[in-house]
Amino acid sequence: MPELIFVGIKIFCYTKGKLIMKKGFTLLELLIVVVILGVLALIAAPALLNAADQAKAGAVKANMSAAASTVTSQFALSTPQTAAQIATAVVAKLNDNNKNPYGTTDDPFSTSATAVTGVVTIIDGATTPDTIIIKGYGKDAALLLTKTISAPQ
Repeated sequence: MPELIFVGIKIFCYTKGKLIMKKGFTLLELLIVVVILGVLALIAAPALLNAADQAKAGAVKANMSAAASTVTSQFALSTPQTAAQIATAVVAKLNDNNKNPYGTTDDPFSTSATAVTGVVTIIDGATTPDTIIIKGYGKDAALLLTKTISAPQ
């Protein structure tokens, strides 16, 4: 009967008076590697999912900056438009080339005050004339940020 001798990843087999070396991993070593990889996957998965949510929230904030810049430019043109007209024109311009970062079918910009995931709302300040309020909504329609832009005096 052959006698097996284990040394690290090498297996020595003593058969018929000869010492034969066989290469390979033992089952125990392979199981340990699988367990370690499983633990690493459990640690990494939540971090990666959180990174995706943070990136989408960052995209909404970038959309808010684009809206704020466009609104400021419209106010600077000093055209005889009301804040509501400017808000409508800005939403129409920005919806042409942008998508909702959360992948929903909703447009990324809206003149409605309703909170929707991934949407930036651009509404006129009803109580303050010549003011536009920009709000960005993230995951589960949570408010991320609010910007208020007033026409130059």
